Amino acid sequence: MKRILWNITLSSIITLVAYIALFAFWGAFFLEIEDQTLRLFMISLMTTVVYAWVLLYFVKKRDGSGEDEVYNDYHDTQYHSFANDFKTVIRREKKLLLTIAVIIAVCFALNVFDDLVMKQKTISHAAFIFIPLFILASAFKIPVVGYVLSAVFVCVLYLAFLLLYRRKIYNKWIKNK
Repeated sequence: MKRILWNITLSSIITLVAYIALFAFWGAFFLEIEDQTLRLFMISLMTTVVYAWVLLYFVKKRDGSGEDEVYNDYHDTQYHSFANDFKTVIRREKKLLLTIAVIIAVCFALNVFDDLVMKQKTISHAAFIFIPLFILASAFKIPVVGYVLSAVFVCVLYLAFLLLYRRKIYNKWIKNK
């Protein structure tokens, strides 16, 4: 569990640094969009995509555990489809996905507490390092909608990248077999 939290946090920090470094570029790129809400949504969505990719890197690619998992899962059977692989991936990744959802929920609770009780940002500053996980919330007028969609988008994007990565590893492995 400690490793899961570490990978989520490290991915968030790396994405936050990339977001700050690339904000001028993304801001200029999306400057053509006149609707401020749509522009904010697009920038937030790009950040969420980057976060999911960085998370995949730290969880599966960096130490090669993703390749080992594919070899273990398919050494005596064939890869059939995304749907079959999805079942395997969900079983293996449920702790990570749940941890992401819990972090986003805690960040939501901290922000709501500050808004309702403190009337200013106080304890929610602790959530700053996790902004890439819930940045989509900034594009929605109703905060709870944004936080829920953030959790869904982060998890779905991570799973999509993971499924594509696993298929690529399997195809490469079969080709070199």
